[in-house]
Amino acid sequence: MYLSVDVWQGYTGYWQSAFIRENFLSIGHAAWQGYLTQWRGLVACDVEVVDVSTLDWRSDHVRYSIQYIPVPEVQPYLKIHNLDTDFVHHLMEVVRTYPPGQDMLVAVFGNGQVDINWLQNLAISPPNCYHEVCNRRSEFTLEPSSDRRCKDGC
Repeated sequence: MYLSVDVWQGYTGYWQSAFIRENFLSIGHAAWQGYLTQWRGLVACDVEVVDVSTLDWRSDHVRYSIQYIPVPEVQPYLKIHNLDTDFVHHLMEVVRTYPPGQDMLVAVFGNGQVDINWLQNLAISPPNCYHEVCNRRSEFTLEPSSDRRCKDGC
């Protein structure tokens, strides 16, 4: 199994950047919803990709799941993916101190790769992503049983 860890925004040629770009509002919604209900943490995206070289991120349907991992569960969750202990320790410091109203921490897992991103200086903040998804909920898949539903019931 090939494992790469590209920390703090990764390289632009990796498919994970395209995934984040195309699913940004949903990821931001999950980040803010998670923060509101579970305090600090990171958004983990498990992506089902087969061949990223032929994938058109703007038009092809890519199956993925989003899960918010709160601080107490981050370290055990990342250990499952065999990440370096020193890296996980450093990341835990960031998880405990990042500004959740401005930044997002996103872990993208798929195709045998792990990509951790600290998204900063965002044009659309996590609270704004949350409200955009709530206001345009018909464009997003928010299952009634999902923990990604808007807190105000949208």
